[in-house]
Amino acid sequence: MVETIEQKAPDLRELKQQLQIAKDQRMDLVVKLGELAHSLVRDKGMDVSRLVDLSNAILHKDVLIYQNQNAITKLTANQHQCVNCQQPVEDSAKFCGNCGTLNANFKDPNANQVICNSCEQLIDEQHSFCPCCGVKQEGQ
Repeated sequence: MVETIEQKAPDLRELKQQLQIAKDQRMDLVVKLGELAHSLVRDKGMDVSRLVDLSNAILHKDVLIYQNQNAITKLTANQHQCVNCQQPVEDSAKFCGNCGTLNANFKDPNANQVICNSCEQLIDEQHSFCPCCGVKQEGQ
């Protein structure tokens, strides 16, 4: 008999902690990328493989940040409150009637989803740029 390990979904506090850690790690990578780019320009070095590696690591952090933000939005959406002002919002309302923030529960029934060209996250088809990594989508 195989034992299964029950994994509990992270709570809002844990997701916010994970989000902050990912943001801090991303910032460290951006600083390292900038320092490396500066030294390559200064020293006229042309090996960009380290730049590509750092850029890929930043993209990975962008995906983690995007996923954590979506999970936080979904958790707070289940509470049927505005994510900005915490006022009650009906699921059928596209925007909060109190502050105008987009309702996290609202889902456009006509929106198709596609895979991003760069980070492979599921995004709404009408987006010209990926909300996760910012890359322009083909055909947009």
